[in-house]
Amino acid sequence: MPWLGLSILLVLILILAAFVAYFFFGVGDDDGGSSSTVVTEIDGGTTGGQNVIGGHSTGPLGFPSVATRNTTRISGSDPVDMSMAAALAAYPTTGPGAPPAAVTIVDSTDWQSGVAAASLAALPVGAPILLAPSGTLSETGTNTLAQLNPLGSPDTGENKVFTVGRVAPPSGYEVRRIDGPDPASVAVGVAETRAELIDSPPAAFVVVSSEAPEYATPAATWSARSGDVVLFTGKDEVPKATLELIRKKENRDVPIFVLGPSDVVSSNVLKQLDKAGATVERVGGEDPETAAVELVRFSSGLFGWNLNDPGHGYVLARTDRPMDVVAVTALSTGGTWPALLLTDSSEKLPQVVEDYLLDVKPGYETDPTRAIVNHAWVIGDDSIISVDEQARFDDALELEIVETASSG
Repeated sequence: MPWLGLSILLVLILILAAFVAYFFFGVGDDDGGSSSTVVTEIDGGTTGGQNVIGGHSTGPLGFPSVATRNTTRISGSDPVDMSMAAALAAYPTTGPGAPPAAVTIVDSTDWQSGVAAASLAALPVGAPILLAPSGTLSETGTNTLAQLNPLGSPDTGENKVFTVGRVAPPSGYEVRRIDGPDPASVAVGVAETRAELIDSPPAAFVVVSSEAPEYATPAATWSARSGDVVLFTGKDEVPKATLELIRKKENRDVPIFVLGPSDVVSSNVLKQLDKAGATVERVGGEDPETAAVELVRFSSGLFGWNLNDPGHGYVLARTDRPMDVVAVTALSTGGTWPALLLTDSSEKLPQVVEDYLLDVKPGYETDPTRAIVNHAWVIGDDSIISVDEQARFDDALELEIVETASSG
């Protein structure tokens, strides 16, 4: 029956045509024909005075925008989403790792409460921050809280949730609320709560401006790492709440470290702090990016990152997006314990950051698998920190062979 053979041939031709249309012309794609795996080459040249490192803007599986050899990106432009991603990265809930004992909730626009709350993320309390739009967890945030499943512990006072600032407490959880009439009072409330929970004063007070988030956010990352508590000051006057806490008998030997240059926190403030408490030291820097690097390098007793050699972790965030930094403080409570570096551009890595990374660049002589390495988190999508800047960052972190006289 000749017609049967012709029918089969026609069906095969139609299938082949559909295959070609779908895979080569995008016909039938849900997104109107675009493909998430289209590779776009970045032309060589210069961007902002730096060499562009060739790569793909939207390569297969999102590389290198999502990750490179030495960087991992938490993408997006909403700090609320970033806080959920960071908390779940710090406390994966599908493996054998233990959930956090508690979770801290902060309003997504209240950077002062977020910076102060970071000390609760540090061990032994271990309460990562989730950000709440308009002070109330979103549906996704509520689901993330349930997924994290905080159980409470003696170190959290059996509380499962802390709220810092003006935040609506989620239902169904034992909640400890910390609030106050101003940022200084909120910070003191956090400090007193942590001291009560760990039955000890902090190892250090970190005093920052309540008016200059670009100089205050490095304190949040350090506080999440160390548990040192953050207190607020004005440019020329220390708030009463801050001074009263420092003057308490149990805090008289706690050293005080002030972050920022004198045009942000004046010398008069240092004099007031010196009269109220123990030793006072300033960690300065002529601009926010330099100040962040200064804190990364700084060491005095137990205070300061003291990252002056290779083999460490970093977070790269935008100077003008303080809530991004607050959102990802949980990353600095474990893993590579990353320190904060700041960039003031979406396209260009600041020279002070690049110079620092080149100074601590890891190297090896014969066997790279035995070498120590750096790793960094990039915070925000490529409109916040571009793929070119991420690539430059990756290159500055990269392990390199060390040439010696014997090896040539």
